[in-house]
Order: sequence, then C-alpha cells, then structure tokens
Amino acid sequence: MNQNVISYPKEGIAKAVQKFETPFFIYEEARLRANCRNLKAAFVKYFPDFQPMFAVKANNNPVVLQIIKEEGFGFDCSSESECWIAKKLGANGTYTGNYTPSKTLKFAKDCGMLLNLDDISNVAMLAEIGVPETISFRINPGIGKGGMESVITAGPDAKFGVPFEKAGAAYQLAKDAGVRHFGIHMMTGSNVLDEEYFGKTVEKLLEIVAMVKNQSGVEIEFMNIGGGFGVPYRPEEKSLDLEKVAKLIKETFDKQCAKLGIKAPRLVAEPGRFIAADMGFLIGKVVVIKEGYKKFIGIDAASNDMPRPSIYGAYHHVSVLGKDDGKKEIVSVVGSICENNDQFAKDRELPICEIGDTLVIHNCGGHAFAMGHHYNGKLLHAEYLLQENGELRMIRRAETFEDLYKTTEV
Repeated sequence: MNQNVISYPKEGIAKAVQKFETPFFIYEEARLRANCRNLKAAFVKYFPDFQPMFAVKANNNPVVLQIIKEEGFGFDCSSESECWIAKKLGANGTYTGNYTPSKTLKFAKDCGMLLNLDDISNVAMLAEIGVPETISFRINPGIGKGGMESVITAGPDAKFGVPFEKAGAAYQLAKDAGVRHFGIHMMTGSNVLDEEYFGKTVEKLLEIVAMVKNQSGVEIEFMNIGGGFGVPYRPEEKSLDLEKVAKLIKETFDKQCAKLGIKAPRLVAEPGRFIAADMGFLIGKVVVIKEGYKKFIGIDAASNDMPRPSIYGAYHHVSVLGKDDGKKEIVSVVGSICENNDQFAKDRELPICEIGDTLVIHNCGGHAFAMGHHYNGKLLHAEYLLQENGELRMIRRAETFEDLYKTTEV
C-alpha cells in the first residue's frame, strides 16, 4: 500500500468547510479501513494466527475505535481511561503502562486487559490484585530507533521495559507467583521507515525468548513486537513496505527458532500511527497575514489542537484547499498561542494565501487531537468522520467555556 502524504479528500473537506465552523479535525473512514486491512493482509500471509492491536493513545475517539474493532483489531491501552473505553466497546486488549501502581494494574485486569508488565517490581503487586493466568513483560532489548530521538523507546536511555539481562529473573518470579502462560513484548521506537530494522529487533527478541527458556523454563507463547511502523510525513519520503517487513520477520522467525531450538510464538503487533495518521486532517482558516521579519500566515487552529510540531519540531505537510497550483511564496503557518513554537510550518513554500483561505494539515489522525491541551485557555475542537458513503458525521463536538471549567467551583 502506498501512503501518499500529498493526497487528501478535497471534495469531502470542501463540503465540511461549507457546513462546519473551523477549526476541526476530519477523518476519512475509507482510508482508515484500508490501513487496517492492508496491515492485516501483509502479516496474515506469513502468520495466519497474527493478532493486530491498535494503540489507543494514537486516537481515542470511540467511533474511530469502533471502526478499527470492526476490522478485527484489539486495543493496546496505556491508561485506566483507555482500558475503560476498550471495555465499554466490548474489545479485548492489553494494558501496557509504565511506572504503574497496583491499583491501576487491578483496574486494567478488571477491565479484561492482559497485563504487560513494565518492571520486575510489578510482579509483587500480582498477589494484591489476584494472580492472572497470563501475563507478558515489556523487554528493553538494549537497542532502539525512531523518526526522532524523542520517540526512541528502547536502549540505555529509555525509561521503558525490563532490561533484557534481567528477563530470565522476571519470568522466574512471575512463574513462582503462579502465572501459567507468558508473552513477551517490545516497543523500540516510533515512526520507523527502515524495513530491515524490524527483522533485526525481532532477531534480538527471539534470542531473549531462548534465554528466558534456558534460565527459567518458561516457554513464551506469544510475541508482541509493538508498533513503530512509520508513515511518510514529507512528500519525498517513501511509504513503509509492509509486505517486506512481514516477510523479513517471517524469515527471521524461521531462522532463529531453528537455530535456538524454540517454538515460534504467536505474533502480535500494536500499530497506532500507521493505522490512524494519514486518515486524519486538521482544517483551519487563514485569519491574519502578518508581514514581519518574515511572512506569517495565522490560522484559527493552534498548537493546542495538534502539538507535534511544537513539541518535537515535527514536519506536517500543509495544503491550501483549491490552490494546489499557481504562484508560491515562502511563509510560516502559525497559531495564536503565546509561545513561539506554536508554528505548524516554518519557512514553507506554499501557494499565496488570502484571508479566509482553508489550510489542510496532513497526518493528523494519530497523535494529534489525542495530544491536545488547554494552554492559554484554548478549547479543543470538533472531530468529524467522512463516511464511506460521502456523508459527514460529527463524532466529537467542540468544547465550550463551560466544558473547560466544569470541574471547578465556578
């Protein structure tokens, strides 16, 4: 599947702009379902019992989650509220938290989530909450990679997971505590576009599976390789070849399991960004054009709506609806928050903008609304679904001032 960062549903967005007040998010159902189906197809070809899980942290809108559930995905949850919504939707899933107290483990267990423990210290908590039949451990394999340094989630500097040298001891403790079935998990980084990397991390994890068996006698029954499947954010970036990724992982399984004398675990993965990012767009209108030391295009959306550029310096492609061609100029696209990092695009070549033009910010279906905040007293805006039949559906209304202060004594 080719994920083209430049493409977007122009007619559907134009219809939404005529009907709804900007700014807002719009999600394309057809693309969302296609992403789910393409990922499943790539892996099921090589792993017939493959189980995909969607990382709820990427997009927690219940309607989006329901669509993903309909496509055969479970949920990877990282908080109590994510476990709660998974249970409410009747979905199975895994709880993968970090620095987790026993009360949260109990909540996740009571919601029917499989516990994926981030630390050996969590084992002692199992007696308090009732020892589950099955658990897994998140392992830090000592290597990590990501599209940016801030999204590398394994290696010596990462706060996540049991160091692989301690894995055998962790499983022995859990076995002694009464756990009977075991999985293993890793998540080494986010937005990786290098197909070869996934085979290398799986090779390392299978070595850890063999080490665990040798040290504790525990046989790992399922392996969750996490997510990290990248999407192109820049027009010049290539799509990740999922078919190649799955094939390389299968080859690694066959080679390593034979070499190490272990049974191949069932494969699980938990994509978030790959499923959701390119199906969503943040839509805003030009409200101010400032000729300062450079030219700034001010829109009615701000970094509270989609914080990735302000947090990470992340690139998001920007289109001007109805002005794909024609004369261009170098501008910076900004919001109205009182921080200089509230800039969606810096020194970007865009079609010449006028007040009232509509800007489309791409790849905003994952880690966008979900990362939103209220700094400067900003409200979060509506989410709409562009359904497969072309109709528009509001799936989250815009916040009001009353919403912002409803937990106070005002």
